[in-house]
Amino acid sequence: MPEKISDPEQALLFLLRHPLRRELLRLYVKEGESLSPKQLSDFTKKHLSLVGYHVRELAKHGAVELVGTQPRRGSVEHFYEATALIEEVPWARPALGLPPTS
Repeated sequence: MPEKISDPEQALLFLLRHPLRRELLRLYVKEGESLSPKQLSDFTKKHLSLVGYHVRELAKHGAVELVGTQPRRGSVEHFYEATALIEEVPWARPALGLPPTS
C-alpha cells in the first residue's frame, strides 16, 4: 500500500489514475458540500465498500477531509468535503472536466 504522497501534483496524478476516484473527486468538487460514501454509492450505483475504500484513499492523499459523522442504524456515516488540493494544482479542474474558478 503506497504511503501518502507529499507533492500535490504527484498525489493528484496518483488519485486520478483510477476512474472511480476521479468520478468521486469530481462529485465532491462539483457539489461543494459534504457527502458520505453512502450518498456517493447511491449516486454512482457502486457498492458501498468499494466507494468507501476510494473515499478513504482520497482522504489519505489530501483530496478530501472528514468533516463530520452521524449515527445511522447501528453504524456511523462519515461525511467528507473536498480540500484545496484541486485549487493548488493548475491542471486539476480541467483534468476532472470542471470549469475554471472565476
